[in-house]
Amino acid sequence: MVAAVSDAVDVEELYRVHGRRVRWIVWRIVGNAQDADDITHAAFERLLQVDGDSGPVRNEGAFVTTIATNLARNHLRHCNTVRRHSAAVAHHYSDVVAPFASPADTITDEERDTARRAALSEAIGQLPPKCRHAFVLCKLKGMTYQQAAERMGISIHMVKKHVQRGMARLAEHLHGMPDGNGDTARAANDAG
Repeated sequence: MVAAVSDAVDVEELYRVHGRRVRWIVWRIVGNAQDADDITHAAFERLLQVDGDSGPVRNEGAFVTTIATNLARNHLRHCNTVRRHSAAVAHHYSDVVAPFASPADTITDEERDTARRAALSEAIGQLPPKCRHAFVLCKLKGMTYQQAAERMGISIHMVKKHVQRGMARLAEHLHGMPDGNGDTARAANDAG
């Protein structure tokens, strides 16, 4: 605990007084009760980490509200980035995974999607364990690198490295898949 905040102010009392209001503000921003709880908790944790060198905090309620609001906005930016990235990745893989039948065949879109999901699932299953775990947590479950690092007990840098390796191996696996005519070169060329 840092002397500037923790000794001068009882953080538990501060949470009792301001916690509900801060959580409500965060919930209004993120629109999710679980995320609001997590962000509110993180804001009060950050309050404990304030360095006393910058001077005492004059209004702890306003200070923790500002911290929580900034964390909530960062969370929304992260979610939007993940959503955009996921859409880009999904589009990329739908282009990379070649059709499983020639246009003359009467395969339905649902069957094609099922086959593509099965191929992607198989490719994910072939990843090394740590790459697969990091990929699933970050890309499929939407966790941040930090959350995945905490869950896996490794550094954020290693999580990023495992996810990148996983993405590269998935691309290699899916690029080598034949299209409906048995042509693997077209699938590789389409990927860029």
